[in-house]
Amino acid sequence: MIAKLTLVLMITTTTMGVFAQAKPDLVVSGLTVEHDASGQAVARVSVTVSNACRGTSSEPTFVLVTFKESEQPGSKAIYFVGSKVRPLKGGESQTLMFEASGKHIELTRHVLAEVDPYRKVGEKSESNNWRTLNPSAAGAAGCSK
Repeated sequence: MIAKLTLVLMITTTTMGVFAQAKPDLVVSGLTVEHDASGQAVARVSVTVSNACRGTSSEPTFVLVTFKESEQPGSKAIYFVGSKVRPLKGGESQTLMFEASGKHIELTRHVLAEVDPYRKVGEKSESNNWRTLNPSAAGAAGCSK
């Protein structure tokens, strides 16, 4: 007699019915402003973007740097600059440099750097995508936060 063997495949799912996939968490992990030769204006800004969630990978995104009149909510933006950010694996970072010399942006201006400002990348947290700095209050010459 030949016996038949039946194989039963069981799939485990989450309560939502599908496997939950870990999401990246993009953060501005560094922001530095350097002054020009006069010591009165911004020469360049360095922004470091990191994916804080190990075991994940982000899609390409964008980082936006905004110079504002002050740190007050609703204060006027006076200059914008941005760049693409490559896909980042968990734990990886990318540093981008933005030239601002010749723009005559005073060191008293407030700087805001935000990664994924248009919310194109699904993330673990959308509330930690930015970092701010007031160069003159921080001491200028390569000040960072």
